[in-house]
Amino acid sequence: MSGTISWSVAAMLALAVGAAAATGGPGIIAVGSPLSWSVTNAPDTFTVNTTFSSTPVTVDNGAVTIWQQQVPTGSNGEWDVFYMKTTNGGPLAGNINAYWSISMTFTFTAPVFSDGVVNQWLADGTPVSPLTNGIGSICCAATSNPILPGPAYYNKGNGAEPAGLYTNWKEIFVNPYSLVSNGGFNPSAENEFIFALHFTLQSAMPVVTSVISANQYGGFPTFGPGSWIEIYGSNLANLTQTWASSNFSGVNNAYAPTTLSGTSVTIGGQAAFTEYVSPTQVNVQVPGILGTGSQSLTVTTEAGTSAPFNVTEVNDQPGLLAPANFDINGTQYVVALFSDGVTYVLPTGAISGVASKPASPGDTITFYGIGFGQVNEGIPPGEIAEGQTTLAAPLTFSIGGTTVTPAYAGLAPGYVGLYQFNVTVPNVVAGNSVPVTFSLGGVSGTQKLYIAVGN
Repeated sequence: MSGTISWSVAAMLALAVGAAAATGGPGIIAVGSPLSWSVTNAPDTFTVNTTFSSTPVTVDNGAVTIWQQQVPTGSNGEWDVFYMKTTNGGPLAGNINAYWSISMTFTFTAPVFSDGVVNQWLADGTPVSPLTNGIGSICCAATSNPILPGPAYYNKGNGAEPAGLYTNWKEIFVNPYSLVSNGGFNPSAENEFIFALHFTLQSAMPVVTSVISANQYGGFPTFGPGSWIEIYGSNLANLTQTWASSNFSGVNNAYAPTTLSGTSVTIGGQAAFTEYVSPTQVNVQVPGILGTGSQSLTVTTEAGTSAPFNVTEVNDQPGLLAPANFDINGTQYVVALFSDGVTYVLPTGAISGVASKPASPGDTITFYGIGFGQVNEGIPPGEIAEGQTTLAAPLTFSIGGTTVTPAYAGLAPGYVGLYQFNVTVPNVVAGNSVPVTFSLGGVSGTQKLYIAVGN
C-alpha cells in the first residue's frame, strides 16, 4: 500500500475522486494579438509592432529576428516564450559593453498572476555556460528551469496584473555581452536571447458552501480530529490535483502536504492536510489539536481567503468504508476484503467486474474506516503510519448479532489517517444481508451496513 493513496482504499475499486489537470492553455496573451517590441543597445535601437505569433519576423534592417511561442501548463496557465535572434552580428557585435534592454507592450485577455520569468542567452545555438561569465547583475542562476533546457536565470514575476493593455514590460541588463567574449564565443555569429514569462489566471475568491466527513465513510455533518472531510463550494482551486509522493516531505517522505496547487485549508486556525483539490471540492485531513464544538474553517487560494465557515468538531465521528456503488438494490454493503486482498465479501457477482463471494464462519475479513481516534503509538494526523498500531479506545464489532473483537484494530500501514480492522467472522446464520455494526469506546456507530455470509 502507498501513503499517497491516503484514506481512499476505494481507489482499488476505481472509486477515487481525483483527476488529471487539463493540458490546454487559456491563451492569456491571445495568439494574433498586437505586440510592441522595443530593443535598445546603444547605439543600436529599434521598435517593431507585430503580433503574437510563432512566425519569425525580421526587423532592424535584417539584423534581428523575433518570434514567440505559447506553452500551456494547464487550463489556467501558460508560459509565453519570446525569442530574439541576432544575425550578422546585429546589435551584439556593435557594442558588447552597452546597457541593453527589451521592453514590450501586449494585452492580457483576463486578470493574471505573473509568477515566473526565465532568461537565457544562446551563443552559436548553445546556452552560455558557466553562468558566472561576466553576466553582471542578473539574479538567480540555475542549470535547470521549468521551461528552457540548459543554463538560464529564473526570477519571480511581477504579481497580480489586470486584464487589458500591459505596457512596457522590461528587461534591463548591464554589460551582458561580455559573457560572450569571456566564454570564447564570436560576437559576430548568430546569437539568441530568450525570455519566458509564466502567467496563471487570477481566480475569484473561494466560497465554501458545505462540509461533511468523507462521503464514502458515512458523510456525517460532524467530524473528529484526524478524520477526513470533504469541502464543497466554488473557486476552491485553479486546478484539479490529487497529492503524489513528490508532495510529501520529511524523513522518508512521511509527512503530508498542507498546500496543493496553491490551495490550503485551516480549521480552528490550524493547517489541515490537503489530499485533493478541484474548483468545487477539496479533501483534507483534520488537524489533531482542536477543541470540540464550533470551529472556523477557511480555504485559501492565490485569490485570497474564503469567509469563515462554521463546522462542528466532536471527540470521534467514526465511519466504515461503504461507497455508493456498494449499495445493491437498497442494501448498503460495507467494504470487506478477504485475506487475498482482491476478493470482496458480497453476494457472488453482485457488482460487475468485482471479484466477490460470501464469507464463511472462521474467515478473517478486513474493514476500513476513518475517524476512529487516537492510537497508542501517538502517530499524529498528516503522517504516514508505519508498522502496526493499536486504537486507544476499545472497539468491538457485531456481525449478525454476535459480538467479536478484531484481531487488529489500528492505522493501516502505509496510509494517512486510514484505519484497518481484521475481524474473524463468527458462526452466524447465513444470508446475503447480514448486519454489521460496531461500538467505539462504548458508543455505537450509526451506519446501517451489511455483508454476505455463507455456510
